[in-house]
Amino acid sequence: MSECSLRNSGAAAFVAAKHPHPSRRAYPGLVPLPDVLELPLAINLIAVFFGALGGALRAGEEDHTDLVGVFTLAAAMGFGGGLVRDLLLGNLPPAAFRDPWYLVVAAGSAGLGMLFLYYLRKLGPVLWPIDTIVIGLFASVGTNAALIAGLERLPAIIIGTIASVGGLILSDLLQGRPSSIMYVGPPNAVAGMAGAVTYALLYTGTRPVITASLAVIATVLVRLTGPLFHVTVPQPRMRAYELRLKRRASSRLMTRRRRTSKASTDPVE
Repeated sequence: MSECSLRNSGAAAFVAAKHPHPSRRAYPGLVPLPDVLELPLAINLIAVFFGALGGALRAGEEDHTDLVGVFTLAAAMGFGGGLVRDLLLGNLPPAAFRDPWYLVVAAGSAGLGMLFLYYLRKLGPVLWPIDTIVIGLFASVGTNAALIAGLERLPAIIIGTIASVGGLILSDLLQGRPSSIMYVGPPNAVAGMAGAVTYALLYTGTRPVITASLAVIATVLVRLTGPLFHVTVPQPRMRAYELRLKRRASSRLMTRRRRTSKASTDPVE
């Protein structure tokens, strides 16, 4: 080996030791992360397929949506969360544009949704759990990408939560609707956060598929609280209004008691 190559290898080793790759950073109590640790492409494509199918169904709810609108909403629901995730992580160009399979799967799902729109609408109860699984998958993929980029658990959870509902937010904006996660309703964003938290806490860097499966289960359990137990995200203004009514009622009750006690203690002439 020549002297020049020895110098180059020594310099490279010094730089690697001084600035380790983010994927090699070790979290407290966990093993160092390997160089490449990504969820299989099939999991990403499954999430994109069902997300795009949901976008096509949303487009079919409006009478004036044309072919371009259907594909646009399908793309927004399919990999909108992934686009936001990659922008936040500086992963450019986004993965959806680096691999043509994302676009092919989204387009195929949109076409399937248009052809069988009438029948798919009747499968609403079946599509709901699928949509819940998709939220968990997007949360897992987003959290996984953030951890690979070297982020700590808390910012990774935030990015995973945004990725889980990013497509829904983009679809609401494109349709001119108020974002559904901003108003009282089923715990969609909270369910996505539950999946992201589960993935981040159980992440060891060795079995991402098992960790993603547990995160999806956590997402399903949290989202099931909506239809089963009629649980909604608390509304701060409603809570403040209820407290004000309770205080008014309590004040009136105390006033009545004082008047009653005063009347009973007054001497009778």
